[in-house]
Amino acid sequence: MNESSTVYRVMIVDDESILRTGIKHLCNWNEFGIEIVAEASNGQEALEIMDKAQPHVVITDIVMPVMDGVELTKMMRKHYPDIKVLVLSSYSEFDYVREVFKYGVTDYLLKPKVSAADLTSLIQSLCSEISPVQFEAQTEEPDFALKLGHLLSSDVYLDHDGDYDWEELKEYFPFTRFRMAAASISILLTKTNWTQARIEQVMIDLAQEHLGSLKYSCVFLKNECLLLVNYDYNQAEEVQSRIHLFANHAMISLSYIKFVVSDEFRNISRIQMEYKHLTDLFGKLLYFPGRHCVLAGEINRESDSIDFDQGKFTSALRSHAIDDAVAQTQAFFAQLRSTQAYDEYSLKRLCQNIIYYALSTLEQMKYPLSSLSTSKLKLFKTIDLAFDLDELENVQLQFLDELRALSNYTDPQSVVLHQIYEYVNQNYAQELSLKDLANKFHMNYSYLSSYFKQHTNENITMYINRVRTDKAKELLHNHDLSVSQISQLTGFSDHNYFSKVFKKMTGMTPVEYRNHIPQ
Repeated sequence: MNESSTVYRVMIVDDESILRTGIKHLCNWNEFGIEIVAEASNGQEALEIMDKAQPHVVITDIVMPVMDGVELTKMMRKHYPDIKVLVLSSYSEFDYVREVFKYGVTDYLLKPKVSAADLTSLIQSLCSEISPVQFEAQTEEPDFALKLGHLLSSDVYLDHDGDYDWEELKEYFPFTRFRMAAASISILLTKTNWTQARIEQVMIDLAQEHLGSLKYSCVFLKNECLLLVNYDYNQAEEVQSRIHLFANHAMISLSYIKFVVSDEFRNISRIQMEYKHLTDLFGKLLYFPGRHCVLAGEINRESDSIDFDQGKFTSALRSHAIDDAVAQTQAFFAQLRSTQAYDEYSLKRLCQNIIYYALSTLEQMKYPLSSLSTSKLKLFKTIDLAFDLDELENVQLQFLDELRALSNYTDPQSVVLHQIYEYVNQNYAQELSLKDLANKFHMNYSYLSSYFKQHTNENITMYINRVRTDKAKELLHNHDLSVSQISQLTGFSDHNYFSKVFKKMTGMTPVEYRNHIPQ
């Protein structure tokens, strides 16, 4: 495709032809500068036509025959890293959504609610990042910044140590000392109406204003901004001060931008290595709320992970102890501030996971979740777009505030029901029967059975089996445990009965379910 064309090329991958047809006829794509260039019914078919189609964006389903969306995403990350991947998912495929995010998925949409407005806006946003390297530098030789940009955006030096002729850059950078500052603009592009071109112009103007008397280069690589300053030994303090001024004014102008600044280095051949080092630290910048720039030395690159006790959190929700859930959340985020234990991607996935399982728990408890002002998908999006740790914590706490309001309207008679839920969830591995529960809660055997069925639309035995099956699904991820062992651990004394119940609940036997788990 001609580089001057404004058309964004899109491929659709889904095993349901009706869905592919639906997306193709969702709107007049040409009006939005978008062209549907190809479609495929599975990942393997998509890879076979990828070179010919040359899409900018691939919209893919997750669960497909031959090659699913997880494997397709892995292959594309390896062979087509510049192509954006947009996943169509459903709530029931949440585990797969989490899996594909590991392999560079750019975004996701919920299948039943795909709208033309959302899809066109998202494609345009993704494609706004697809552009040649752009640059502005304090030099009259345009070839210089182009060389620097191409060097930083490739693996030429990292893959072939010593092959690059660094003398080419020395004529543009005559001094012996360097500092580098880098920032990601991906959240800025998504959360605001700023375009890539406008952002770059702001950066260029600010660099000229605050660094104009120095030897510098301002380079834009995809969705990253890089500032490289070259100076003499007597300019060290001035350079550090000017970089801070530049970063501060960038944050004032653009809000959602934060720079990480390298230590001083004196060998020009370290440019690419320092750039990679800085971009690797982007995932820890959320631990510095309110800061416009952070020194690389302030960031804890490696730290022991800290656990969030999902069982304790779920137990608090089941018992309507929202204050306990809030206290646990606040304590967890306090630990995060001191340890920087997760990178941004991993922490946001964990927060989404917490909310997902909280809502699943409340759905089982027949909470009126439809009255939640924030949908599950909107919550996930808000988490994805959180700029710092304070914002991320606020999302979690606001979610709990909404649950608190819901719990205030809960039927007092249902407290007994929730106590039954809690007891089953804590004792699913033991022998449980309707008679045992009746004795435990001092209720008549027949009354308990009808009471539970009236409030939940399922009998107690079915609920117990569902809890045990859900726990078995978790344990099946652990390949060190045999299916027979998992049967015993989840309260099924008979292996065959376990397999029969599991298949009834999930549509698959335990072995089939384990084989379907992404590796």
